[in-house]
Amino acid sequence: STPQQKINKLMVEYALQGKTVVRLKGGDVSIFSNILDELQELVVNNIPYEIIPGVTSALGAAAYAGIPLTARGYSTAVRFLTYYKSDVVTEAYWQELAKTSDTLVFYMSATTIATVVEKLNSYGIAGDVHIAVAEQATTCFQKIHTCNIYDFNVKLKGKEFISPSL
Repeated sequence: STPQQKINKLMVEYALQGKTVVRLKGGDVSIFSNILDELQELVVNNIPYEIIPGVTSALGAAAYAGIPLTARGYSTAVRFLTYYKSDVVTEAYWQELAKTSDTLVFYMSATTIATVVEKLNSYGIAGDVHIAVAEQATTCFQKIHTCNIYDFNVKLKGKEFISPSL
């Protein structure tokens, strides 16, 4: 993983040399990304840019795995979330998430997945809810790990998922 500041520096450095710079990002460039940081850096340096949107990784990973994010009788909505720091989601929101029938897709949460499951379980998420982890999402190496959310501690807890994972 390359730090965002280094990416910004390299984009500016090569663009100012007159080179065409392509910042290729997996997934949608505007969902859980650093697009604002990058655009600010380009604007400050008077570097013209063009954004070519892609398919968000949640949609790509789900389609590749054959898992619908919404389906009649199961879920009529999907929420895109992130949980990589403990202060991102409030306890009240965890409680709401545990009660919803929406499909929940967590970005940047591979290292915090055990806490995500623990929070949802502690607020009484339904017993028939399943979890699917798309490891190396949207790549030819994508692997899907599934289990009932209450079986997570037995089947998936402690596993290190290779990024990008949803």
